[in-house]
Amino acid sequence: MKNYFLKSAMVLLIICGVLSCSAEDKSSASTKELVAETPVDDINKFQAYTQKYTEDTVLTQNHAIGHIGDLFFTHWKDGGTTSLSMQIDGNFNVSWQGGGYNYVGGPGWHFGDINRVIGYNFTEDSGANFITVYGWGYDKNMSVKNPAHLVEYYILQRWSDAYEPSKNGLFGKTFMSNGVEYSTYRTLREEKPSINNTSTFYQYWSKPNQPLSLGEDREIIFADHVKAWADSGWILPDMNNFDASDDPTYQVMAVEVFNPPEDGTASGRVWDATPH
Repeated sequence: MKNYFLKSAMVLLIICGVLSCSAEDKSSASTKELVAETPVDDINKFQAYTQKYTEDTVLTQNHAIGHIGDLFFTHWKDGGTTSLSMQIDGNFNVSWQGGGYNYVGGPGWHFGDINRVIGYNFTEDSGANFITVYGWGYDKNMSVKNPAHLVEYYILQRWSDAYEPSKNGLFGKTFMSNGVEYSTYRTLREEKPSINNTSTFYQYWSKPNQPLSLGEDREIIFADHVKAWADSGWILPDMNNFDASDDPTYQVMAVEVFNPPEDGTASGRVWDATPH
């Protein structure tokens, strides 16, 4: 439910602003270097996605995207004070202060892959609204009048009582994946900010029976969730394209907070667990 109202200025901010980081950014990371990377899949509209942090870094600005180590990351907020600390090996930490704003960020990949297995271990969570696999699918050839042309999806692992994602949602089915029982839901967002301007689109949810515990290595088999959604007729559009106006169709392990009542932090590690 990320607000993209200010996304029109984001790319300019990343290209022109992040390369000359503020004194606050420089002081908050012991080593940080940003260099240009060979464009991935000929990305033309989103040159910021080709940038690569080659050292551990701390991000405090409102918007930042790029790659660090083998992972892509997104870091976005519409106000407040939140930082994303990223390490080359996939370890990361999100720290936030209480206030009236929305934040979402974390490491992952600049595209979704139905065959991907997402490995993660969260060691700390002091009240994030969502710890979740988060991403988008988009089909530019489908009518914008069909909400299925654009899909925002969540595979929840942990969530707070402040928001119940299944409320007012259409129930799909219950299924097992890698030892966890999930229930699926579909919700509708009408004329809301998205990766493709203000749009009407669907949200697909997979939600465990209860929040999963911290401190364990876990693997999310993405294909199981795509199949479960499809079993109810909820088809994900293309997850590997750069057709949308504001963002590619990325897939990350995200920490999301909105209107946090108090300070908090969440820490973990993400890796690609796909069998090869």
